[in-house]
Amino acid sequence: MARTSRDANGVLEPRLRLGGVMARGAAYGVGATVCVVAAAFVVRDHDIRVDLLEATTYLGLLTGAVFLVIGLFFWACSLGDILRWRDFFTTTGRYDVVSIVGPTLVRAGAFLLVPVPFAFGLGELVTSAAYGSWLWGA
Repeated sequence: MARTSRDANGVLEPRLRLGGVMARGAAYGVGATVCVVAAAFVVRDHDIRVDLLEATTYLGLLTGAVFLVIGLFFWACSLGDILRWRDFFTTTGRYDVVSIVGPTLVRAGAFLLVPVPFAFGLGELVTSAAYGSWLWGA
């Protein structure tokens, strides 16, 4: 683990890195994937199960992609000054909040995009399952 210290402005050092932010978002997304799979098997009705998986797929894909693109844009706009939420009160300008929101949206986008392929694949399996099987539902 990297040692953290504060610079002259009180901002935590080292600054956030894109790979670390995306890796943490993906790790949170793995937890969300487990929740989606568990929720899909708790729902007993076949049509509701398929609807849940389709909604997870398309809403996760849409919002995750939008958050990721906007977050990467904000990250690029504030490339030299990427901040954590803990550094919110060290901001000095009106537009410094972009350097905090960028990493947040990147993490949220990665978090939302990880469950999408699992929900899509499970939705295809449930849709093509034989009537009366445990995958079909009650």
